[in-house]
Amino acid sequence: MNNSNLKQLLAEYSSKRNREIAEANNRKIEIYAKFPRLQEIDDELSSYAIHTAKTILQTNNKNLLNDLDLKKKSLLMEKNEIYKNENIDPSYFYPQFECKLCKDTGYITENYSTKMCNCLKQRIFDIEYNKINSFDITKYSFQDFSSDLYSTEIDKEKYSSSISPKANIEIIKKICDCFVNNFDNPKEKNLLFTGNTGLGKTFLSNCIANELLKKNKTVLYQTAPIMLDSIIEYRLRKINRL
Repeated sequence: MNNSNLKQLLAEYSSKRNREIAEANNRKIEIYAKFPRLQEIDDELSSYAIHTAKTILQTNNKNLLNDLDLKKKSLLMEKNEIYKNENIDPSYFYPQFECKLCKDTGYITENYSTKMCNCLKQRIFDIEYNKINSFDITKYSFQDFSSDLYSTEIDKEKYSSSISPKANIEIIKKICDCFVNNFDNPKEKNLLFTGNTGLGKTFLSNCIANELLKKNKTVLYQTAPIMLDSIIEYRLRKINRL
């Protein structure tokens, strides 16, 4: 892993995250200007949160804690009522992070352990290993798959198969679906597509890669040397670490 690439990516992540937070704050200011009561409620909620914390630390007065809790619930109900009456989506105030898992930090903390998020891993792979890709893999989708493009003719001598090309590609499509759905299963085998040009190897491989990206997996794209004639090998590997 090139440290300069990582530093550059983390700088981009930080800039993107700060931009989203700033835009969210601007949206909140705009709403506050239209509905001042919302700001008053938020200020009161913050104040009650501080009072509650102090009460817990300084006393064990359950009645006071109950009063604070009731007041908090009352304010939240009033706030939600304003949202409902004015058709305001509460998520409008939140930063719209590109990655919902790491919130555009590049890292995830689980069970007191910090690990690199798959979104950052994929960016690194794209820069350092997937440079040969001159296309947008996210444009490939199984929704665009159609077996109608394949012949229904059954000719064992011509196709080296006892079933038609259409029936064969439909079986392959089911295998691809199974591979994606069971990707986390260590017993699931890898796929190897071989064949002449124009049979759909590239399309299916890219569709699989796109589906795995949607599942927050990292994808390493490789092509075999041209010396293999027209046979192209695609491998999708489960990568747990860089």
